[in-house]
Amino acid sequence: MPYPYKSLAEWFADEEALGNVRRFTAPIKCGDYDDIVDIGNGIPGKQPKTEVRALVRYLHTLPGKPIGIIERPVNNRPDVPVIVNPWPNRERVLRGLGIPDKDTFCRTLAEIKDRTIPPVTVAKNRAACKEVIIPEAELDIRRDMPLCWVEFNQTLWSACNGTIVIYDPETGTHDLGKLRVGQYEWQDADPTRPFPPEKLRREMFATLMYEGNMHSNSGVFYRENYRKKDRPMPAAIALGLPTDVHIVAAIREFRWPGDGDEYGFVGGFRGEPMAVVPSETAPGLMVPADAEWIIEGEFLPQDERMMPYAEDIASGYLFGGELCPIFRVKCITHRKNPTWDGITFSSSGSSVVMGENAVSSHEGPHTGLQFMNCEPVAINFLRSLGYLVKDVVMVGGGREVAVVQLAVDGADKPIPYYGKQVLMALHGNPGFSIGPPSKYLIAVGPDINPYDLNDVMWALGTRAWPVSDTINIEKGVCGWGDPSGLPGYTGFKTYGEQVMIDGTIKVPERFESYPPRAEPTDWEIEAVADMRRRLE
Repeated sequence: MPYPYKSLAEWFADEEALGNVRRFTAPIKCGDYDDIVDIGNGIPGKQPKTEVRALVRYLHTLPGKPIGIIERPVNNRPDVPVIVNPWPNRERVLRGLGIPDKDTFCRTLAEIKDRTIPPVTVAKNRAACKEVIIPEAELDIRRDMPLCWVEFNQTLWSACNGTIVIYDPETGTHDLGKLRVGQYEWQDADPTRPFPPEKLRREMFATLMYEGNMHSNSGVFYRENYRKKDRPMPAAIALGLPTDVHIVAAIREFRWPGDGDEYGFVGGFRGEPMAVVPSETAPGLMVPADAEWIIEGEFLPQDERMMPYAEDIASGYLFGGELCPIFRVKCITHRKNPTWDGITFSSSGSSVVMGENAVSSHEGPHTGLQFMNCEPVAINFLRSLGYLVKDVVMVGGGREVAVVQLAVDGADKPIPYYGKQVLMALHGNPGFSIGPPSKYLIAVGPDINPYDLNDVMWALGTRAWPVSDTINIEKGVCGWGDPSGLPGYTGFKTYGEQVMIDGTIKVPERFESYPPRAEPTDWEIEAVADMRRRLE
């Protein structure tokens, strides 16, 4: 079925037809409460035995890093298949959007605000997410939701990569955002000290960032309209959604509520309205009709401090101590035979076991989703200022290092020190994820492959001076996933330093001419193609 995909299942069917899905019928532990083990890795306490991280690392050793579907999970809901590794690379994200390449995505994104299509409301009996409704009086989230654990965590992040939906009654618009949601289990990971029954049954916590440099639209709305007024904010958390909803929810270029209802951006990508349905608990709040799960409730004006957990989306280090608002669940709805994709939080790994895939180590189960909601925004920002940019690439699976590939170099640069100017401009990117918090920003010429760090380092080693060609920002900000950063008010990493490195050829800045490459790139491409035609 070609794009647009209305549901996660439609997209998976196409990926499976391409050979990009592995189904596992053997039992795989996702949180076995009959097998309580030490957490390990220097983290005190216990957790139910899980193999989720191990499975994702295995998938990343296979060609294409396929999606995994655990058909017999060993947890509290063995009837609900668990999906892992849905968006590890850019190519899969682009297929999920029905877009052939990154440049086309950049053009689509640049036009999206002018081509929004409002959502269409469907009847409750036509909404797949309403096939099962669990009202507040019957609710027990420890029974009703899959409890999926990940190795080396005191925190039960059972619903990672959720999409938050909130509604502004004044403008009549919805914001879509990204967060992870966790559940209460044992205090200090001690099975003899469970949290109070009401917390276990009804309450969760979420990474709704309402302070600091990485605050979200939803977080600011919560802070200004609810938290400061000491009242709860109605919201819904949707799980099991296709790629386009995740992209719209993650892109920080959209400024809600000023830019309008973000369901309209999804419609703009699809070329047709997205189907929504009224929520069960909040007047005016519409939820995705084709989601696998909808968790409705309210964010309370109070926080929970996070226990140690392994942060993987950005950095691959142990975290803990952050303040996360408490989410009180009031209703759960889902499909009759749902899947669970809330366990995309799992691993960023290393090159130790990856063999031929080692070039893309430090990438996790939705790294591609992160790349594709950050890189095109940065490209479009620089191009909107008139800069000649071919690509912007995040390196290392996180937000800390980014490479800007210019379309010109040497004497073809419009002005001297062009690389530095582009990097300084990117540092002001209002899309924020690449630029202001990036620890290392590197500019290279068009003959350097920004996806190949060896090529980037070759450019730095042969074209840049380590002092004259760098710009240092001693007191700046950092990404929330940078373990070397200093925390802000809520405990998320906020403050750090930046270095910008101009790895372009210094003509005319330093030299009148520069030695040509021993093997020109264009020649190499043509020569290898000719050899292939003649010899294969």
